[in-house]
Amino acid sequence: MLFCSPSRPGSCADITHARQLGLVGLLTDGPAVEILADAGYQGLGTQTGGRVITPPHRKFKKNRPEACEETHERRRKAHSSRRIRVEHGTASPT
Repeated sequence: MLFCSPSRPGSCADITHARQLGLVGLLTDGPAVEILADAGYQGLGTQTGGRVITPPHRKFKKNRPEACEETHERRRKAHSSRRIRVEHGTASPT
């Protein structure tokens, strides 16, 4: 487990909550590890020296060239395949 925060009342994005509690500082000053995160943490990689890896961001919203779409999908699936172990490990029993 890398980071566990207390719950807070109200609605707040995960990345905002993590920033407020100092996760960026912990990651920047801590050991050089690679952290696979979901799309909710886009932008955290640049703040942590590339330690946080998120799925690729879409460059085109409309009229996307087919080659770009294929590359994006391939990179997204590769990231997802690496993260699935984490998701299964943290999943709550139903």
